[in-house]
Amino acid sequence: MIYIASAVFFYFLNYFFIKFWKKKNNFTPTGVGIFLIFHLIHYFLIIEYSLFYLIPLIIFSCIYFLDDLISVNFIWRLIIQTLTPIIIYLASMHHLNIIFFISVIVFFFVLMNSLNFQDGEDLNIVILLGMIFFTFYFSSENILIKKTSIFILVYLFIFSIFNSKKNNLFFGDSGCFLISVIILMFVINDFNNKIMIKLFLSVIIFPIIDVFFVVFYRIYKNENLLSRNYHHIYQVLKKKTRWKLYLLPNIIFALVNILISTQISLNVNLVFILVSLNLLFCIIVHVIINNLKNYNEN
Repeated sequence: MIYIASAVFFYFLNYFFIKFWKKKNNFTPTGVGIFLIFHLIHYFLIIEYSLFYLIPLIIFSCIYFLDDLISVNFIWRLIIQTLTPIIIYLASMHHLNIIFFISVIVFFFVLMNSLNFQDGEDLNIVILLGMIFFTFYFSSENILIKKTSIFILVYLFIFSIFNSKKNNLFFGDSGCFLISVIILMFVINDFNNKIMIKLFLSVIIFPIIDVFFVVFYRIYKNENLLSRNYHHIYQVLKKKTRWKLYLLPNIIFALVNILISTQISLNVNLVFILVSLNLLFCIIVHVIINNLKNYNEN
């Protein structure tokens, strides 16, 4: 019953968000992911983290929502992306492991920006996040992670109803920020669950590789890295194909990676194999789809 109530609640939040937005603006509504702040607060209160750590995360979420509305200077976003994993680490860990500490900061930065780049076409980020939270739900033995995952999957389902319509609603920077915070807390709190970590890595590795590939490609082309681009695989596929085929790469490569990861223990070798294979896949797919004609030219 509580999940149905949650679905109804978020349905009307999304509905009225769009209505209000379109009265004030003439471009696609974005930033609806700010509503994930309810899930963040719920998780924090249940796990009994100090409000000292929660309050700055709420403030950072609001700043990112402001970024969805009017755009915030890149320096401020960089500061937030650095402070956030530090706050989560201090809230979650009782001792300092410098290697793990640095890894958490780098991981959050890469994760958030990778998700942000996926929020460009209808349903793309929903599919990716849906796979991530399904893996959390089915592989974690932590009851709080399971219940929170269900709530987020319910939210993603409602969001997908609106996001499936062309240029109707986007997740936004605030949504990518909040979902990255929740993912990082899940990973830290259940880090000893090797199956969960392997499955999560299998799903997220391809989008991350695609981001790095595009970054290096843009450097090669002398493009401004802070400007918007349309070089990511799903964006190119959107122009070249029909029937939302751009959703397939994240699904296909996640399934392939999961099959590979089930055969190998979680260690450096697995990471190296996944990175190498996904980089190879990424290059091959980019070469193939860039040689296709645009769909409207066929």
